[in-house]
Amino acid sequence: MRATVLLDVAGPLVVYYVLHALGVDDLVALTASALPPLAHLVVTVVRDRRLPPIAVLTLIAVVAGLVSALLTGNPRELLARDALVSAPFGGWMLLTLRGRPFCLTVTQTLLPRRAELMEDLWAGDAAFRRVWRSITATWGVVGLVDGALRVVMAYALPVPVVPVLGAALGVVSLVLLQVPTHVLLRRAGYWSVMFPAAPRSRGSRRGRTAPAPSPGPRTSS
Repeated sequence: MRATVLLDVAGPLVVYYVLHALGVDDLVALTASALPPLAHLVVTVVRDRRLPPIAVLTLIAVVAGLVSALLTGNPRELLARDALVSAPFGGWMLLTLRGRPFCLTVTQTLLPRRAELMEDLWAGDAAFRRVWRSITATWGVVGLVDGALRVVMAYALPVPVVPVLGAALGVVSLVLLQVPTHVLLRRAGYWSVMFPAAPRSRGSRRGRTAPAPSPGPRTSS
């Protein structure tokens, strides 16, 4: 997480604004700002020995933005490259609603100890499936809106303002998306199932154990 923040968020901003302050052309500075996230991408692929879809999409967006900017000489083409990631990614998340929702797959990967429980709920609980489809649909729509906003900012605002606003938009979108995710899981009763509260220390010293969490509402598939 720390490497992601430093290389994918802070890195491009530092590179661009340092070069911009030194009088480097915006096209060159924006091109150089892609180096930290690209380096992080290469390290991640080599370390994990796999090329995840988001990595492929990111690489395509960077290359497409760079080629377009070099052909037109317009740095705004590079500013719009992030929209080539967020919008298609949002659309792809919506496509996963036909099968296993993207957000469920990611959550199982991030919470391996709860993955089996979530798999059982997915197989036998229709309400659980509806919740994760709703969460993924929300994330997908926000991805499309994020892409549209980035295009507007890239072509309507002064070039030096867009990089920091783009980074802020990404952070704000990610934070705000936690709200519907938490609300939907809690309202359906699955939050306590997936994230059971740890037993209190006083009760633990007395040898008591916390009651097993309810598996939540279950309906036939």
